[in-house]
Amino acid sequence: MENGSTTVPLKDLEVITDSKKIKILFEPTRASIVFQYLVNASYTVKQLSDELDKNPGTILHHIQKLQDIGVVVQERTEMTPTGIVQRYYRATAKEYRLGISGMMEANGGVAQFAKDRLKSIVSSLSVYGIEIPESQFEEAMDVLRRLIERENAVNSDLPIADEKRFHKMPSSLRGDASRIMRRFTLEEDSEYQKLRKEWHRLLRSHRKVGIGND
Repeated sequence: MENGSTTVPLKDLEVITDSKKIKILFEPTRASIVFQYLVNASYTVKQLSDELDKNPGTILHHIQKLQDIGVVVQERTEMTPTGIVQRYYRATAKEYRLGISGMMEANGGVAQFAKDRLKSIVSSLSVYGIEIPESQFEEAMDVLRRLIERENAVNSDLPIADEKRFHKMPSSLRGDASRIMRRFTLEEDSEYQKLRKEWHRLLRSHRKVGIGND
């Protein structure tokens, strides 16, 4: 292991539930650093400053903020021929999601967005013949929220064992492998299976007769 390299394993998915972390991550420049660059490869501050056309000092400030909330780590250091130490940074996961509960506990528009999003999902099921009465929207939203939270919690514990090989794989293959492993992991989680059954019972109880029935 090279001097200064991280021992933090790369995750397939990381879920952010803390509203303060959400606010820090989604500042525009920091969001660009993470989602456009550091989820795909490791970069130095100089490389990021060139890509984003920003002062290296500004980039370093944002990197430090992201390190403070555990979204970015220093992957390794390398010595240049002129004796300058280059520090490479990467994201802690290949994908980030916002935890629904964390968003609903946030202030103002974030909380309302999360609630409206859940309500819209429940309402949109009508196009597939699932007619949930508005009087039962709150119940349906609660079940769906718990299902999503459990799915996120289970999948966020899925580590990537061979990071070097992972980075060499085509993005489409990485996506396929990720989907297979996430499904596999969920199938083995009893709490998720229990919540999924509860959600499916609710959907069946509001399904129009003759649609999707055996």
